Amino acid sequence: MSATLQRHTTRQLTRAKTTLKCTSLNSTFASRCNSTSVSNEHYNVVVAGGGAVGSVLARLLLDDNVGGSNNRRPIKIALLEQRPSPPSLNNITSKTDSFPNPRAYALSPTSLSYLGPSVLQSLVKSNRCGIYDSMQIWEHDGPAQLHFVGDDLEEAINDGRLVNLNTYLDRNKDRTKPWLGAVVEDASLVSAIWDELRTDERIDLLDNIQIKSIESPSYDQMGKIEPPPHVNITCCRHDETVALSADLLVAADGANSFVRKCVGNFPMVTRSYGRKAVTCTVEIDTSKGNWGMAQTAFQRFLPHGPIALLPVWNSGDQTDDRIYANVVWSTTPSEADHLLSLSPSEFVSTLNHYLCQGPNVNPSLLPNSVSSNTSILTKVAKEIDSLLRTANTALTIGTWTEAPSRNFFRMPPRSVGVVSPILGFDLTLSHVSSSSVNGNRRGGYTSPRVALVGDAAHTMHPMAGQGLNLGMGDVNVLSNLVKEAIDSGMDVGGTDLFLDRFNDDRMLTGWGTVGGVHSLHEIFGQSGSVPISVTNPQSQGQIESVGGIQGLIGYSRSMGMNIVNGIGPVRRALAEVAAGAVPRGLP
Repeated sequence: MSATLQRHTTRQLTRAKTTLKCTSLNSTFASRCNSTSVSNEHYNVVVAGGGAVGSVLARLLLDDNVGGSNNRRPIKIALLEQRPSPPSLNNITSKTDSFPNPRAYALSPTSLSYLGPSVLQSLVKSNRCGIYDSMQIWEHDGPAQLHFVGDDLEEAINDGRLVNLNTYLDRNKDRTKPWLGAVVEDASLVSAIWDELRTDERIDLLDNIQIKSIESPSYDQMGKIEPPPHVNITCCRHDETVALSADLLVAADGANSFVRKCVGNFPMVTRSYGRKAVTCTVEIDTSKGNWGMAQTAFQRFLPHGPIALLPVWNSGDQTDDRIYANVVWSTTPSEADHLLSLSPSEFVSTLNHYLCQGPNVNPSLLPNSVSSNTSILTKVAKEIDSLLRTANTALTIGTWTEAPSRNFFRMPPRSVGVVSPILGFDLTLSHVSSSSVNGNRRGGYTSPRVALVGDAAHTMHPMAGQGLNLGMGDVNVLSNLVKEAIDSGMDVGGTDLFLDRFNDDRMLTGWGTVGGVHSLHEIFGQSGSVPISVTNPQSQGQIESVGGIQGLIGYSRSMGMNIVNGIGPVRRALAEVAAGAVPRGLP
């Protein structure tokens, strides 16, 4: 039994309003009490969900900055997790025969900073942090490329708008380039954070616990009863009933959030992308000097979605001749199902065929054949079309950037084997919405004494890697408001002051991010070439002529990528947004 659970049980027994018959102080929680219920334990914040989002929220709530290193904020937190508590990170990394897990996240520098120096150092030193300081993006039906490097973030770091993660590490002298991000496995991330949480007596880590019911105040009660009723949570742990109450209940329990459904005040907007993601971990071929993969993220857009190749396990001090990468391949459900049916060797062959290809020329918007009966206007249009496509190609291979090497295309390394299960999951867009009843707002990210964060509030396409990063932004804003309330001696959930501020901030940011990623999906989903068949890679033909709106969108998209890549301020601004830097002019 964990130390935190022992403290939790002791407080429950001493605060009980009825006498409970206990057998032994050294026995388990279930055998200590003959009663099937325990006394109500009250918390400032109860976090439902001990995964990445919930555990980071707990860590941020315990991150003290109240006038000196010896001062600690008087806060009381419970972190509820349905599964058993995660093992220590040391136990995970001690398994020498293990491979990177395909369930991983691409975290921005700002999101990584929310982990704190000690957690980030643990992940780096244990070789569980795939740092990348360059990124290459290109498409299948055009010559354009996007190249981001760590130097694009130098200005934001120098202005204090973005954290320099190298300062978090003891070995920062070995890595001077700013990070564009890092890939971290879910299990390693959660274990590292729980290792830190276990050292703080202000939090109770309650694993193997399931919420059965929630009683939260109504909107009318919040305005008429002083003080407003607390939120009451009834849980089950093994055969026991555990009753908790809180000033604030936070739903961090994922896209199928039980808290969100149980409270019932959170309308959702949902839409299927009609796409499915396939993910796995592969070993990279190092026989031809592909060591640069260790710091580079690759993404190629195909007609039905992008393939991303992301570095993992590249940050430790261990000496190993193997390099691994995570694959995230978004495509149609039928093609995804075919990929999932392939043997590992067949999957690697298909992956290499579609990923390890360079840019192409833009397809013609007009028919290739020009007969003697073709009008002069059509001939002129064809010449203009050819000239524009040539100009776009020249723009790509030119050096219209501050650094000529930025436009140099690097062929992605080949994969030599699949070292994990090949997983698939459907892609959907979802976001909480709000309504108005008698002129008063209802819904959004908050309800009386309840707040949603992470996938409980929103999900999106993984193409821009912003899913968990948006959730990290949720918990950062909410934790700051909770700490502000406690430092002011106020009840964070007992007034609309703090939760309304949280809702207004995250509704604006959430819809902006979800909408932006959805727009990218729609733009890149308009292919300018014949769809590629995954079922038979060798049947992929040459780029053919296309007409109408699809061809025009494809050409415009390609030109737009070239403009972004070539104009430094535009490219840097986009890199700063992806990194989570504070916009210019904001405090």
